[in-house]
Amino acid sequence: MISRCGDDRALRRWHITLTLFAWLFVVQAGAGLISGLLFIPLLAAFRPENLITQLGPLLINADLAAIDALYANLRTLNLAQILLNAAVLTGAVGLLRRHRWGWYLTVVLNALQAVAAVAFGPPVLEQVLRLADSARAGRLSWVIAALIALIPVAIVGFLMLKPIVDQFEYGTERKVPGKE
Repeated sequence: MISRCGDDRALRRWHITLTLFAWLFVVQAGAGLISGLLFIPLLAAFRPENLITQLGPLLINADLAAIDALYANLRTLNLAQILLNAAVLTGAVGLLRRHRWGWYLTVVLNALQAVAAVAFGPPVLEQVLRLADSARAGRLSWVIAALIALIPVAIVGFLMLKPIVDQFEYGTERKVPGKE
């Protein structure tokens, strides 16, 4: 493995880069998991029918059906956030341990995130943006969804680099380059 990819210093840098990348995933997924779990009681307290009684005069011109639909989407997205962050955390631990399943899981999850951002992002974003600016909500939601999709695409591109993939080969010892 070491002789195919170049000198030990370059391999060591790639090894450290992947380790830092995996730790960033651990921190991000852990924070996302905690925030998703903390959001559950807030969703229970925030009910659209309570809004009407508490903010009645302020909501006279508001589209109450849009608020109900937004609340239903928030519940679904929160559950998806919890499940996705648990899977990302699992994949990040697999990346740290240099398990091939961790690499596969991380690549598949990020590819699915890119597809989901484009497929499901625009309708949800448009629903939120319509409350603020109904004239430009449609185009703006597609632009935001495309920008959101670029992040997981870049992550998949990074994970496909040869020095990264070589760290997950079968049948090789898991040595840290430079620490023999």
